[in-house]
Amino acid sequence: MSDVVKRTIEVFYPVEDSEEALNKVVLEWLDSKASKLEEKVMEFERKYGMEFMEFDNRIKRKGASFEEEDDWIDWGDYIELLEKLKEYRRDVLLQLNIPIIS
Repeated sequence: MSDVVKRTIEVFYPVEDSEEALNKVVLEWLDSKASKLEEKVMEFERKYGMEFMEFDNRIKRKGASFEEEDDWIDWGDYIELLEKLKEYRRDVLLQLNIPIIS
């Protein structure tokens, strides 16, 4: 980690262990990104009045308009990325020895 990054992190996370501080920065970033993705997922749920799996089944049964297909792809990608971010968050929490609360 460069000295500039280290000093910047230490401004917000004044701890002795720079790796711990970096983990906290990553944790905060993961939470921020996950929150934005959750909002995007909820926007699609409101738009279509259903959760993704139900929408996915409908698309597979009945087909989709161009807009629906675009939304289906984006929605699925958001859910997949959100799950990855949650997995990374669990890994960081484990590394910091912080209990994981679901």
